[in-house]
Amino acid sequence: MNSTSTSMALTDEQRQKIEENKKKALEKLASRNKRALNQDDELTATSNSNNKKAKWTRFYEYDLSTMENTKGGFIVDEATEEKINRFKDQATKIEPNYLLSFDPLDMPKCKECQSMDVDNNFIQVFNISVCHACKEKYPDKYSLITKTEAREDYLLTDPELKDKELLPHWSKPNPRKSTWNNMMLYVREMVEEYAFKKWGGPEGLDAEYERRETQKKEKKDKKFKEKLADLRRRTMTSSRERQRQEGPHRHEFGDPEEDEDGNTIQVCTTCNMVIESEEF
Repeated sequence: MNSTSTSMALTDEQRQKIEENKKKALEKLASRNKRALNQDDELTATSNSNNKKAKWTRFYEYDLSTMENTKGGFIVDEATEEKINRFKDQATKIEPNYLLSFDPLDMPKCKECQSMDVDNNFIQVFNISVCHACKEKYPDKYSLITKTEAREDYLLTDPELKDKELLPHWSKPNPRKSTWNNMMLYVREMVEEYAFKKWGGPEGLDAEYERRETQKKEKKDKKFKEKLADLRRRTMTSSRERQRQEGPHRHEFGDPEEDEDGNTIQVCTTCNMVIESEEF
């Protein structure tokens, strides 16, 4: 059986289409190779620039004679301590910023006696207009208390005491030691007002104080009982271990003695055990 193969001739339009597709493919390949070469050039240039920057790093020269050794703040000499005190005095210094007026009606007056001899610090820090005489006259209102007193006596937390919008405070240098943190002072009236609002009046504050004291005492008693039980357990263990090591107890009786009833007895010198004995 003979097989014949026939081939169809391509038309001019088909040949033209094939040439166009081939030309487009070659252009795409050339464009791709060009982009790859550009990327390699950019990487090479970046590497060279980085190497150049690393090579030509600027050198900073320090004058060691002007440096001051603070010894980490733990060992402070007199000169450094004086600088710290001067800085703290400037940081805690308060100057009045309210506008003074020649008209007495516009001047701030004491809320208690209407005197114009008001304390500038109280106006500046606490926004309270009170004179020096009324501060001494009403210590239950205008006396200053420390942060520790406000926390322990009125059961306030550190975040509440650090919030100046909630409870304004006056920062002053610590009188015990100048290198310690500044002392925070509060007006007793403002602290009491906030504490009574928080705990529901003085009765609520007293109840909360009693509850905390009871809870503290219960924890202390529980801890003491746990320590006592642990001590007894260790004592019993050591006693049993000592008995186990020594073996069973052997009585060692002393010489016979006569008691009040005329009986002859013998007493163990170790455990004080008493037995009656007869002599023959």
